[in-house]
Amino acid sequence: MSPQLPPLDLHAHINPKTSAAELERLGAVVFAATRSLSEYESVRSRRDQVTIWGVGCHPGVAAAHRDFDKEKFSSLLPSTAFVSEIGLDRRSRVSLDEQERVFTSILEAMQGTPRIASIHSAGLAECVLHALEQTPIKGAVLHWWRGTPAQTTRAVELGCWFSVNAAGARFPADVSNIPLDRILTETDHPSGDRDSPAPRQPGAVMNVEQSLAVIYGIPTTAIRTQVWANFARLAHETGTVTLLPRPVQRMVGAVG
Repeated sequence: MSPQLPPLDLHAHINPKTSAAELERLGAVVFAATRSLSEYESVRSRRDQVTIWGVGCHPGVAAAHRDFDKEKFSSLLPSTAFVSEIGLDRRSRVSLDEQERVFTSILEAMQGTPRIASIHSAGLAECVLHALEQTPIKGAVLHWWRGTPAQTTRAVELGCWFSVNAAGARFPADVSNIPLDRILTETDHPSGDRDSPAPRQPGAVMNVEQSLAVIYGIPTTAIRTQVWANFARLAHETGTVTLLPRPVQRMVGAVG
């Protein structure tokens, strides 16, 4: 099964003007994180075959917060399986109060409309977990997670998933605290793969798969098989399978 399944990149940033054909040539299924509602609106009508565009409000982008509107966000949710990039960031110039207000609004919207949600938590893992405890959702994926072992345990108990990139895989002791059946792969291109070997591009998670294989003590091919099995469960859990492009739906179906 695994040789027939392409790499899976659950979080990458892509120029909205990149053509569908160029993205198909990456040879991977890529979840493209937008940074604002307006950026998502610019790609909403696209019908890419292997790229899933997410609706987001990046915690580090002040303009995205100024323009955020909960009603507009809720109206965009039905058009995508993916919500990204959302969350909290200690380094942001946006006040923490404002970040938390927007994040909570997004979580509230997703309580009634579950989605695969890639969540940023840089320097604020505890605050993100508190928000998820107060406003629980299905499909929370903690991207580039650097929580403590105790926080990771809490996240697992909350039903969270975890997407690991090359930068995160440099901390095997932290990654090993994550159950293998909750692991997904990502690049977070162009940030999380800065030190990755060429080609450094969305979808190029092969080095992450190799690192995970060492951490969990299983073959690299088994990592891709596991990641796709995990993703299939996530898509079914959130009821988003039918929102995925048809080729990706077939891949999910092949996993079972």
